Amino acid sequence: MKLVNYLSLRLSGVFLLILFIWSAVYLYLQMTEIHDGIDEGLNNLKQEFVYEANNSPTFVSDMQKHNPLNIIIENISYEEARDMKETYTDSRIYFVTEEEEEEVRLLTSVFFCEQDQKYYKIKFFTSTVESEDLIKNMLYLIIALWVSLALAMGIVMRKIINKSNKPFYKLLEKLRGFRLDNTKMIDIPVTGIAEYTELNNSVKILLEENINAFTEQKKFIENASHELQTPLTIAIGKLELLLNSDTLSEHQLMDVNSILGSLNRMKRLNSALLLLSKIKNKQFSNNQTIDLIAIFEEVLFDFDDIIRYKEITIETKKNIDVLNIDMNKDLAYIMMNNLIKNAVSHNIRGGEICVIFESTSIIISNTGQPIDKAVDIFERYISASGDIGSSGLGLSIVKSITEIYNLKISYQYTNRHVVRLDLKKD
Repeated sequence: MKLVNYLSLRLSGVFLLILFIWSAVYLYLQMTEIHDGIDEGLNNLKQEFVYEANNSPTFVSDMQKHNPLNIIIENISYEEARDMKETYTDSRIYFVTEEEEEEVRLLTSVFFCEQDQKYYKIKFFTSTVESEDLIKNMLYLIIALWVSLALAMGIVMRKIINKSNKPFYKLLEKLRGFRLDNTKMIDIPVTGIAEYTELNNSVKILLEENINAFTEQKKFIENASHELQTPLTIAIGKLELLLNSDTLSEHQLMDVNSILGSLNRMKRLNSALLLLSKIKNKQFSNNQTIDLIAIFEEVLFDFDDIIRYKEITIETKKNIDVLNIDMNKDLAYIMMNNLIKNAVSHNIRGGEICVIFESTSIIISNTGQPIDKAVDIFERYISASGDIGSSGLGLSIVKSITEIYNLKISYQYTNRHVVRLDLKKD
């Protein structure tokens, strides 16, 4: 959910809750005010009635005789009068002219008439606004007010939030296009909002530190690799010359040959580590559309000698003529080279390799000795064959390449070693 939608929903929810509470309080106060006004009128009518009854000898009898429409009078005993309390209630009374019951406000009270020394229960009532209709009308108006304010505030809030968040979205856009290997600082947008200014400054400091660390790491790796490669090459060259000397005994030749093998492995390991570091640091760019089937055929030609030497049978199934992907061509070659090299190196003499090209995947299976299921062949320095000439970085390099392009690679053993490369991005 976008920030503007999140804030709008939260603020609208709080606003509507406050508006709902306010509406309920407003409705209650309005009804109370209406009842208070009506009750005051009924009380004034009662006071006038009591005054006239106490000062006119025939007033009460005339009232009982003519029975006015809004007054009901009834003679009661002292015991009844003593326990009665004056009450104001909402009630319904049938009106003949309307032929229906109408809602009225009813005052029920008791008084002692000084003229005849009797107690009377009197009821005064007056028509009032029907609460159901009043509440309904008020609710309609309040709901209309809610909708209008919600729409207005929703539009206004979105505009205000969007305008306020412009520096944030600009910073996000800049960060999306940032590449660490480019080592170029992004342009930090200027804003007058204190929080975004602090965020921009923090991002700037963080990026500068990462750029400096990346640059130093890159230089260190390149320098270290170069410094190691030079003495290794010199040592290997001198040992190769020494092997051609006639002054060494057979035992010495074996020792020199062993040392030479170790140095060559160290040289390959150094080159592989440098390559892995460059891949991890995303130093390979210049992506282009390439055909992995063509790359595979090129790699397969390079391994032709060792394939024939190990008498390995190659079976290729192409369910698609062209398998294009956007990536760096050198990395594509390295990836396919390491996958085929793994299938050839860890195969048996007279074994088989099957390569299947699907529209979104490549499946490479080969015969070979089973390995421990707990072993992750994509980890560094894991060599399933135990070959001392192997750096153990081949499939780790492949894994790093797939991570750069958000591809998926998996391995399983079902009578054969099966490596599946899914080219469709998640």
